[in-house]
Amino acid sequence: MDAEEIKPHPEAGDHGGGTNEAKKAAVDDTNPKDAVINACNGSVDHGADAEDEGDDSDMPPLIDSYPSEPMSTAVTNGDKAPDEASPTTETKDGEPPEWMDVIGNGQLMKKILREGQGAASRPQRGEMVTLKSKGLLEDGTEVDCHEAISFVLGEGDVVSAWDLCLSLMDLGEVSIIKTSPRFAYGETGRAPDVPPNAEVTYELELLNVQPAPDLEEMTVEEVCSTGDKKRERGNELFSRKDYSGAINSYSKALKLLEKAKVSDDNGSKQAVMELRVKCYNNLAAAQLKIDAYEAALKSCNNALEAEPENVKALFRKGKVLASQGDYEQAVKTMKEALSREPSNKVIHHELSRLTNRETKERHSEKQLYQRMVSDMASVTKITPRRRMNKWLFLGLTIGVVILAVLAALATQQFQPES
Repeated sequence: MDAEEIKPHPEAGDHGGGTNEAKKAAVDDTNPKDAVINACNGSVDHGADAEDEGDDSDMPPLIDSYPSEPMSTAVTNGDKAPDEASPTTETKDGEPPEWMDVIGNGQLMKKILREGQGAASRPQRGEMVTLKSKGLLEDGTEVDCHEAISFVLGEGDVVSAWDLCLSLMDLGEVSIIKTSPRFAYGETGRAPDVPPNAEVTYELELLNVQPAPDLEEMTVEEVCSTGDKKRERGNELFSRKDYSGAINSYSKALKLLEKAKVSDDNGSKQAVMELRVKCYNNLAAAQLKIDAYEAALKSCNNALEAEPENVKALFRKGKVLASQGDYEQAVKTMKEALSREPSNKVIHHELSRLTNRETKERHSEKQLYQRMVSDMASVTKITPRRRMNKWLFLGLTIGVVILAVLAALATQQFQPES
C-alpha cells in the first residue's frame, strides 16, 4: 500500500485559522457553506504529516489528502480586500475600552471596540456564525485574515479563543481578542507562519448568526464533504499533538456520517464507507497516543468490519494488542497486515519487534514455570520430615507428662505415715 501523498494544508490553523493563501470561488450568498475565504497574506504550506515521530511514522499517513478548501466555509463580502490597518485600541469617542478577562486567569482577554445589537442577538452553541477576522502575532505578522468566514459555533472547528469569545459577542459587535498560546496554536504553533508558543491578537466582527444546516435536508455529498473536512481538521490537530482535539473532530465526523441518508446508489454507499474507515483509522491512531487501548481496539474493529483487509486498521490493531500485552494475537494480526502489503518496511520492522518481544515473554513464562515446579518439589521433600519432627516432639511431651504423674503417685504411695 502506497503511503498517501500529503498535500499542502489549506487551513490556516484552527480554523481560527483559515489559510493565508488568497482564494476565490463561485459563491452562493444564501448558503455560507459554499463560500470562499479572502486571506491577508501569502500562501501557507502545511506539509507536515498527521502522525508525529514514532515507530509507525512511516506507515501510510493519517492524512489521505488535505482539502482543497478550508475546513470552515466562508461567504464573500465582495471583492474588497481586508482592512490593512492594525486592530484599533480606542472606541469611537476616543475612550480606552475596558478589558474583559474571559476565563479569569488573564490568558484570554476581550474588549469591545464597537457595540452590537444587544445580548439577545448573541449566538448560541450549534448556530452558524459568520465573522470578519484579522490576527496579528507579536512581530506584526498577519494570520487568520478573512473578510467573511462561517462555521458552527462550539464544534471545535476554529481556535478555542474564537469559540469562547464569540458566545459573548453581540451581532454587529467589533472586539479585540488577546489570547495566550493555550487558546490559539499551543506549544507547537502552525508552520510556517505561527511559531511555537505564539500569542495572537485578533480583531473580530460578528457579521451574521443563523441556524446550522439541517442534516435531514443535506445530500449524501454534502454530508460527506462536511464530514471529510472535520476529518481533515482532526488531522491538523493530530499533527500539532492535540490528540484530544483530534479525537473530538474524528468522532464528530463519524457521528455526522451515521446520519447520511445513503440511497441504493452504490457510489454513495462506497463513498460513505470509505470515509468512515478513514475516520475510524485516524481515531484509533489518536486514541493510541493517549493510551486509550480499549477505545482504539474498538475503532480498529469498526474499520475492519467495513473493510476487513484494510492495512492501516490491521497495523494499528496489532499495536493496540501489543500495548495490552497480547503479543501472540498482535503478531498474528501484524502478519496479516504484512500479507496484504509485503513490501511495507514499517510493518516488517514492527513485526520483527513484536516477534522478539513475544519470544522474551515466552522465555520469561518458561522460567517462571520452572521456578514454580522447583518450589513445589522442595515443599514435597521437606514436608514429611517436618511432620515427623512434629509428632516426635508431641510424643516426648506426652511421655514426660506421664512420667511426672507416675512419679508423683509413687511418692505419695510410699510416704511414711505420721
